[in-house]
Amino acid sequence: MSQHLDFAIKTAKEAGDYLMSQYGKMQKLEWKLRTNFKTEVDDYNDRLIRMRIKESFPDHNIYSEEQDALNRGSEYSWVVDPLDGTIPYRYGTTDHFSVCIALAKRKTPIIGVIFAPKRGELYTAEQGQGAFCNGERIYVSLEDDINHVLMSLDLGKETSSFKRASLAKYEERLISPEGVTYTLFSACASVPLALTAKGNLHAYMSLNLEPWDMAAAVVIDREAGVKVTNIKGEEWTLDDPSILAANPILHKKLLKLLNE
Repeated sequence: MSQHLDFAIKTAKEAGDYLMSQYGKMQKLEWKLRTNFKTEVDDYNDRLIRMRIKESFPDHNIYSEEQDALNRGSEYSWVVDPLDGTIPYRYGTTDHFSVCIALAKRKTPIIGVIFAPKRGELYTAEQGQGAFCNGERIYVSLEDDINHVLMSLDLGKETSSFKRASLAKYEERLISPEGVTYTLFSACASVPLALTAKGNLHAYMSLNLEPWDMAAAVVIDREAGVKVTNIKGEEWTLDDPSILAANPILHKKLLKLLNE
């Protein structure tokens, strides 16, 4: 285990423990957009993780959800979501929430850690070293029949240039007779992506997310054998707001169905 992965694991666990210490308490909401809000916990964890990164890797860039980017001109960047899944965390709708910490070299994530404390699941991966959940090696499902697929979707964040309603045309294709068994929404990107790496889900798609929603999961998925691209089928990088993840055979079939 590299020092960077070890650091990310320890820091994610520390932040995840704080999430659980506050879980079930009615957190005050701060609305950033109609489709995006945060709690005091988001801000606390963001400050905590940034502080830990600055202490250990003072020359590295930091990109996180709740504060402005810290660009030190390094080829290495930490990409952090202090609480992915604020809606299920705040309202208790599912156990899909996590702390996500990734290290990217230029535009490619090379280390990813997702700690989902309510589920008791720690997902880790380092480029070229495989993907793990709680220390056990994980692999993508080899299901390649679209009609047998459980696929997670995310509405994404609505902006002036992206309307969430645009997802409807894709879901219409997914639930057509040629499509999947079921589409699932949990208001969280990281846990469904991790479950795709683990084989519990078969695929994941979203059209408009932030880098910190996906970066840690991308490493984990790729190391588990998942093909991860944007919605056009191009290899995913930090610049891509869209994502499509599935095993290579299924990915090809889904890409064709979605882009017909």
